[in-house]
Amino acid sequence: MDRISALGAGTGTAIHTLSDYRHHLKRNMIQALDTIQANQITTLLFVVSKLDPIQKTLGTDYVLPLWAIDPTASNPIRVSIYRRSVESMPDVRGPGDIVYFEGAKTGLKDGKC
Repeated sequence: MDRISALGAGTGTAIHTLSDYRHHLKRNMIQALDTIQANQITTLLFVVSKLDPIQKTLGTDYVLPLWAIDPTASNPIRVSIYRRSVESMPDVRGPGDIVYFEGAKTGLKDGKC
């Protein structure tokens, strides 16, 4: 929670409790990880808990597999970021990085969101 608290500190918003966090998400129209559903366009804010190397898909794209966590998620959630080139991937360097996505499209993989 310290890293998320630091986010609010720069804008004058203190985020100390789960209730504060949910209020911050709602006010900024950010989706909490525990409320994500398939086939949505949403805004996400999360902390990377684990990161795998970028991989080539069976098609023409690349995928960056990572695990995301926020104060609403009881366990890390797998996130796969797809791009047409490695150069267009977000600059995620490792665990502890904070990631913000606007206009993220959610989907199903193996029956899970």
